[in-house]
Amino acid sequence: MERDRFNGVIALLLVVVALAAMAEVVAGRQAATTVEAPRVSSAEALLRLGDEARARGDVSAARRAYLAGLFRARGEGSLPDVLRAAEGFAALGDDAVVEQALAIAAPLAAGADPATRARLASLEKAAP
Repeated sequence: MERDRFNGVIALLLVVVALAAMAEVVAGRQAATTVEAPRVSSAEALLRLGDEARARGDVSAARRAYLAGLFRARGEGSLPDVLRAAEGFAALGDDAVVEQALAIAAPLAAGADPATRARLASLEKAAP
């Protein structure tokens, strides 16, 4: 009788362990199929952070985000994002960085559409 009770407890524990193992497998599969949030890595995302920081009055955070966005845009060869960074620096009154951004934009302007070239021309006229 005592041995039957012991065997019943062991069987129950084995069932619990098996269920726990199956739950971990199922949870692991769900975790593997879960889509992670995109990381802030593109120039556009960095420039958006700069716009948000400027809107809340955090000039130093805006400057850091615009600068990172400018270099990322240069690396991506994105004239619109280089111009957006230049516009952000212009809004901050940082004319020296606007000039540098325009220098980065110049080689990218060759294949630009008319609207983007107009933005570039507008920034060049406004630059000191």
